[in-house]
Amino acid sequence: STTTGEFSNLTGLVPTQGGSSMNETTQQKLFLTMGNQLQKLGYHATAYHNHLKDFYHRNTTHPHLGYDQFLAWGNGLEKQVKDRSDEEMIFTTVEKYLDQQPFSLYYMTLSGHSPYSRSNSVANKYYNDVRDMNASEPIKCYMACNMSLEYAMRRVIEKLEELGIADDTVIVISTDHYPYGLAPSDTWGGAGYVHELLGQSNWMDDNVRDQSALIIWSGCLEDQDIVVEDPVTALDILPTLSNLFGLEYDSRLLVGRDVFSDAEPLVLWPDFSWKTDKGAYDAKSDTFTPEEGVE
Repeated sequence: STTTGEFSNLTGLVPTQGGSSMNETTQQKLFLTMGNQLQKLGYHATAYHNHLKDFYHRNTTHPHLGYDQFLAWGNGLEKQVKDRSDEEMIFTTVEKYLDQQPFSLYYMTLSGHSPYSRSNSVANKYYNDVRDMNASEPIKCYMACNMSLEYAMRRVIEKLEELGIADDTVIVISTDHYPYGLAPSDTWGGAGYVHELLGQSNWMDDNVRDQSALIIWSGCLEDQDIVVEDPVTALDILPTLSNLFGLEYDSRLLVGRDVFSDAEPLVLWPDFSWKTDKGAYDAKSDTFTPEEGVE
């Protein structure tokens, strides 16, 4: 779900309490989150979300993650941002802190969320960008929704370059889960479009369905084509960033690995299926499929 995906992204841990895992963190010491580690080093730290402040109790959990302030709809963000799109939230707020270096900003975005139809104001706003795509209407609307984040990132990077701080800024983008709104279910109307989005007929295979991309960007890396093709999981984000920033942390306290290390990659699913660089094990069928060239 959204909150368990967010939990893994930010804490590097497996959510054992389901939807309440993030809320449980308010009773724990979270020394190793990027927010807390950078806050300790004097970074200006603020978190934002363009949805309700208390959805998933974020008004209590997110300050605990290492942010001096958490602004969402209902506790101040609505005074700064009238349009609840990612584009306006990110560009309007980042403008306020670009001169407060070093800064640590966290955005939980919203525009890419379902429903994927013209009734969604975000999809409607950016629909002209995707109108001519050779795709079904829900896929077009899904892409249109995510154009909001695309334009936000474009404007932010242009501003960073204008100020001459792009080389000193790191942007990390990760997803929380596959697009439920394109999957067949009672909640989302029973129509299935994930296979079209992925170009795969066997999208119900977790190994196929859950594939996405982790993006780590900095202006100083733009001329380098660095791609990690080993299996990477949300649990790897925190140890990877901790090492890239040269932070001191105890890797034994995190489940994942630094993806640039020589540690064996491991991706886990709740049903005990798993994937490494050697191949994938499907617990449902009790079968192991090796990678090409692996015995």
